[in-house]
Amino acid sequence: MKVIDLYYNEIYIYAKSLCRDEFLAKDLIQDVCFKLWEKRESLSTNTVLKGWLYKSIKYKYLDHIKKYKKETFAIEKTFSDTLTDVIQQEYDENLNRKLELLEKEIEVLPKKCKQVLVMSKKEGLSNIEIANYLGISIKTVEGHLTQGFKILKNNLNKKYQLLFTFLSLSKTKL
Repeated sequence: MKVIDLYYNEIYIYAKSLCRDEFLAKDLIQDVCFKLWEKRESLSTNTVLKGWLYKSIKYKYLDHIKKYKKETFAIEKTFSDTLTDVIQQEYDENLNRKLELLEKEIEVLPKKCKQVLVMSKKEGLSNIEIANYLGISIKTVEGHLTQGFKILKNNLNKKYQLLFTFLSLSKTKL
């Protein structure tokens, strides 16, 4: 009787209990048997073969888990990065469409409203700086800004109102 035949059922049950997969258990046993064949002449006569087989199955399984986790992590990371890129690209395209629409609507504002709005939101000037530059009062600057935003809100679809809220709160460039 061959050594493997003597212990096969025991190590198969052990391997299957570790991995809960019949095919993986058989693969682990095959790898361990091959390793045993390679080491057959270097194993000590004092080696407890049954213990060596159990230990080898355990370490083969742990190696499999490490390799699988790395592969799974790499796949999940690639998927996550790709999904993030797609979402970001869609967001950027959507934002660009909204900004183009906003630019078109700004172009049709009354001349002074447009000038004050551009100086405030695109160039980042304060109301005082705009008033000094144009030689008008701060109240007039505020009036032009209010009128410009009111016209833009009325002309653009309501779904873009969040964009206007953002613009009215920030002094960032478009």
